[in-house]
Amino acid sequence: MPPLSPEDTERVTRLIEDAIVSSEKVRDGLHDDEAIPFVEWGLARARHLAARLSETAGAPPDEEQIADQGYVLTRLMTRLNWLVTYRFKKDADWLTRTFQMINQLSRELYGDDAPTFSDEEIAAWLADHARHSNAELLASLMARLTPERPPDASPPATAVPPLPGRPSSPSAPTTPPLTGDEYGSPE
Repeated sequence: MPPLSPEDTERVTRLIEDAIVSSEKVRDGLHDDEAIPFVEWGLARARHLAARLSETAGAPPDEEQIADQGYVLTRLMTRLNWLVTYRFKKDADWLTRTFQMINQLSRELYGDDAPTFSDEEIAAWLADHARHSNAELLASLMARLTPERPPDASPPATAVPPLPGRPSSPSAPTTPPLTGDEYGSPE
């Protein structure tokens, strides 16, 4: 089966983006200067995932598959947020388990070649995090978890709506709200 049409790819992108912007847990505890680039990174990941889904052979992804990708991406982002916002409130074991969950979620999104943190990288982060701001830590975590794009791949051609309350800048979205403690809240 051929890749999805640009319209279908845009629909997939919007559904994944919606998951990010509708989740308060992604931004909870972050200041605007930390949350905005973080959400924008997540929206870029949504576009990347939508492009990957649209390029796969076989039947186009159904609503459940798309929602699953949005949910996993939102869970990944929530765990990244937890690392920086709970780093002084939780012990090294909890932080290490959170990194391990991030690795698992990254593999769910990107497969066996997913960007993950090695034990050495986790240990170095734990030893050094206190010397950095939340924004600096988020930036380094995002950079580490951004999959490399093959040199011949061009960026997706989808237009991105602005974030709510922001002038036209790269990104915006919403997803079905999650109820209860589906994220396994740390508190």
